[in-house]
Amino acid sequence: MVKKKFRGLFFNAVLALSLISLVPLIFIGLHLTRVNSRVLQHEIFQKEQVVAGRLSAIVHTYITHVSEFFSVFIDLHTEFGGHAFLNQEDLSYLRAKNPSISYLALLDRKGKMLLSAGNPPTTDYQTLLPEMIKSCIVRKENYWGPVSFSAQRGWLASMAFPVYESLNNKFVAGILVVQVSLQPLGQALLQAYPLEMEAFIVNAKQEVVAYNGAAGGVTDTISDKLNQQIRAIHEELGGNLTGEVKLPDGRKWLVASANLILPGWKVYVGQPANITSKLVLESTVRSYGGVLRIALIMLLFILGVSYWVIIPITRPLERLRKAALRLREGDEIIRREEIDIPKNEIGDLAEVLIETSESLHARREDLLSAQKMLSSTNQDLEQRVEERTRELKALTGQLVKNERLATMGQMASIISHEIRNPLAVISNATRLIKMLLKNPDVKVEKQISIIESEIKQANSIIGEVLGYVRSRDLILSKVEINSYVHDVLASYPLPSGIKLVERLEASNANVKIDTEEMKQAIRNIIANAVEAMQNQGTLTVGTRSGRRMVCIYITDTGPGIAVDIRQKIFSPFFTTKARGTGLGLAVVGKAIMRHQGKMFIKSKEGEGACFQIYLKIYHNPGDTCYGEIG
Repeated sequence: MVKKKFRGLFFNAVLALSLISLVPLIFIGLHLTRVNSRVLQHEIFQKEQVVAGRLSAIVHTYITHVSEFFSVFIDLHTEFGGHAFLNQEDLSYLRAKNPSISYLALLDRKGKMLLSAGNPPTTDYQTLLPEMIKSCIVRKENYWGPVSFSAQRGWLASMAFPVYESLNNKFVAGILVVQVSLQPLGQALLQAYPLEMEAFIVNAKQEVVAYNGAAGGVTDTISDKLNQQIRAIHEELGGNLTGEVKLPDGRKWLVASANLILPGWKVYVGQPANITSKLVLESTVRSYGGVLRIALIMLLFILGVSYWVIIPITRPLERLRKAALRLREGDEIIRREEIDIPKNEIGDLAEVLIETSESLHARREDLLSAQKMLSSTNQDLEQRVEERTRELKALTGQLVKNERLATMGQMASIISHEIRNPLAVISNATRLIKMLLKNPDVKVEKQISIIESEIKQANSIIGEVLGYVRSRDLILSKVEINSYVHDVLASYPLPSGIKLVERLEASNANVKIDTEEMKQAIRNIIANAVEAMQNQGTLTVGTRSGRRMVCIYITDTGPGIAVDIRQKIFSPFFTTKARGTGLGLAVVGKAIMRHQGKMFIKSKEGEGACFQIYLKIYHNPGDTCYGEIG
């Protein structure tokens, strides 16, 4: 009977421990599988969006290039062509310079055909004439019309451009109508199409214009099957940029989209939805041997623990049961040698049956003492948890800031690339006009100088944005603070109305800094001070040294800084100026933080402002706060 009870208790313990161990593992495994699938799907959507954005940028660049080609030609011909209006030789010249041009036509202001060249158009321009006149004649803007398909020439894009009598006279004398082939666009797309995904360029009618399955990048024929697939994707996505869609043949795809510069045009990038389950299954199969080993080790562990725990429990319990029966039958004493008291909790139970009430009281005192110790330990643990929570919040905030800076860096790189290309085209066109002008008019020279100034301003803004979001390693150099500040002031061109006062302390402390980055920070503060004083006032720059820190202070006699603005001026893109990026003082704050310094501002409205930069004094070459190894 005892053996039977022992056997039942043992196997019940094994079963309980197995359930306690395996059931949570199963739920955790299922949960991790679902989480991995969602994470993989999110990563796939991100990758598809990147590809769609790249294809959209290529289409945008091509359209911009085509528009600039005709606009620049019309402007140059209007000023230097030698005759007042376009003629047949000009149309032939355009076709010779750009083989992708299929058809050219010159219309007067009312839309009457004057000249034409090339193959017959695939679009009825009479139906587009009202929109052309409205765009080119009334609004004086370039016109982009619909895209049509020809079995011999493929996809052709229609557009129109206003033709002026002269650059100084903005009277629109006519309209240049153009129909160009999209085949060069396909050649550019061929190099950017993804290998593992399906990519489609569709027009406003949801017709496939280009896809990575086409031999030349652009489709030669209109495929009903592809168009049906694209219409299904368009209906399933609705207004969303990404999502899982069901195709007409029943397959499910993960699709990302991007809008193009042409109205209604889109880029779709997709791949089968079961790719996530395949990746998860492959990962599970690769780890199958490890899972089996873990399960076997767990089973052996459960058996060993069960035997090690149950046997020491059942044997003393049986002896206690027999002693209790004897006590019930009249025995007054339970002898210790009969019970064989073990040194564990069961032994404590035996002591309860043997020892007197004083022993029970002593054990109650021990229990209260243990509770006090536990309470003290809990308080200590709570304090540690609070400290770790604060540290985690600080690290999380820094991580979020770093991720935002990385995203801003990617966006800034893309934007600068897309803006600097048109600026370069405008700059080159301006230089060409200056070279061709022998005796330029004063107004023309003024307009050219304005264009060059605005190009320089735009490049400066792009440089400020890139300089803020891009980080580089500090190049630290040991400098004497007074000499360094004096050199910075000597190289800064102050306006004639600004009086400079240098108050450099006699003790010339050494600091170790990135001279270029700190120079830019000081120059930004001086520039803000000069602008605040409106080029009239006194600028005071000086230094003060302590035992561990040296202070560089810059004081102006401007209007001061309001209290509600003072906390925001170091935030990126915050500015109170009518024109500016709001990154000047953000660059200052970033430089001070990277040098482990401090920045303080003292200001009263109407009494000027004082910016104080505190840096650590460099004492020995082994000083680890400057990144050196002692």
